[in-house]
Amino acid sequence: MKVLVKLFATFRDKRFIKQEMEFPEQTEVRDVLKVLDIADEEVAILLVNGRNAEVDHPLQDGDTLSLFPPVGGG
Repeated sequence: MKVLVKLFATFRDKRFIKQEMEFPEQTEVRDVLKVLDIADEEVAILLVNGRNAEVDHPLQDGDTLSLFPPVGGG
């Protein structure tokens, strides 16, 4: 199945901004994080198709996964 993965802020460093990736059926968000070498606890906001989700969320063909790290500033 194909999933569009969008990375934001520091997650883009040495990776990509957005990329369509191929995964087997029954893939969960945590499986994508492992492939990207991103620890679960590094993710502040996780969206699947624009809705809040958790790392155990099962992905479907055509989903869009957006990953945001904690952001600071002032």
